[in-house]
Amino acid sequence: MNTDRASGSKNSRAPRPHTFFRETGSAFLSRGTATSLLLLTITGCVVAPESTETSNGSSDNPDSPAAQPSEPGDREDVQPIASSTTTATAPGSELQIDVFALERLENNLVRLELGVTNNSSESFSLVDGLSQEGDQNTASHVSLIDSENQKRYLSYDQSNGKCFCSPPVEGSLQAGETVDMWVIYPEPPPELESMTIVTALAPPLLDVPLGYASESIENEGLAEPEILDLTMISDSLEDQTGRTESGDEVSIILSSDVLFETNSATLSPEAEEILEQVATEIDDATSATVNIDGHADNTGNDSINLPLSEERAEAVESTLSELVTRNGISYESEGHGSSDPIADNSSEEGRERNRRVSVTFEK
Repeated sequence: MNTDRASGSKNSRAPRPHTFFRETGSAFLSRGTATSLLLLTITGCVVAPESTETSNGSSDNPDSPAAQPSEPGDREDVQPIASSTTTATAPGSELQIDVFALERLENNLVRLELGVTNNSSESFSLVDGLSQEGDQNTASHVSLIDSENQKRYLSYDQSNGKCFCSPPVEGSLQAGETVDMWVIYPEPPPELESMTIVTALAPPLLDVPLGYASESIENEGLAEPEILDLTMISDSLEDQTGRTESGDEVSIILSSDVLFETNSATLSPEAEEILEQVATEIDDATSATVNIDGHADNTGNDSINLPLSEERAEAVESTLSELVTRNGISYESEGHGSSDPIADNSSEEGRERNRRVSVTFEK
């Protein structure tokens, strides 16, 4: 699901492999989360905060809620529980993101505490590198992934529309300087023990332990929580197959180069073993309808590509209908020619990705 947080609108996802979260190198029918990448655009840079806390722990920033985490100086002897390093797009802007705490609070909230260090020899400005539009120089765009339940948790907004997070930092992060930031999220299910932390500046921090802090954090009212269905994709580099998943739907992507010979709609010897695995998953699902869509690259023209993609979809349908043992399933096949690419047709790798048959059904 794609979300426009500025407007609050949410659009349902079509079953295509344009995803928030990506697994690479795993078997195409695996649902594990061993190696994960979030497909986000890096759009900004970093900072150092100017605000301080009073002796009673409240912030001198009137827009900031009470009970914020410690100041950076208190971190000297604290080891992070997870770290990720990136070389950002700006020259010399090598950043390190450390996670110091991911904790449930007593009032059904989760608080993430981060440290961002500039390891380069030049100053660097965060701007919206960790934030959403309207909350520059905060960590409002850092999200949490619950891979067990396939959910993505976005940070809380307060009822006044401002991020429920540490105050915006001011100025630039100087060489060797660290800034501490924190942000608040809705609480996940009580049995969940770890989450993956995703930022736009560095690779995801996988399986970060979810602890507990015996404290609460005050707020003057919160906006509705935003917990999105997680769309996942797994790829098998060996046979160029993959899958996307939303909360209740699976789309398995099969490479036409593996299933068929060039310009042929006759299934190859390797195809049946792959389709047997797909059939097993359909048998284990609840869906009464299976959609099969054939696609081509832009080589040639659609007077050839369109009927070929239709014939290939029909060939997959015919074989699956024989392999699936569960009763009461109907099949709908369609060819799309080159009209729906998922990769750049200007490269051979992109054209190979676009030559595909997808099998979509409810879990």
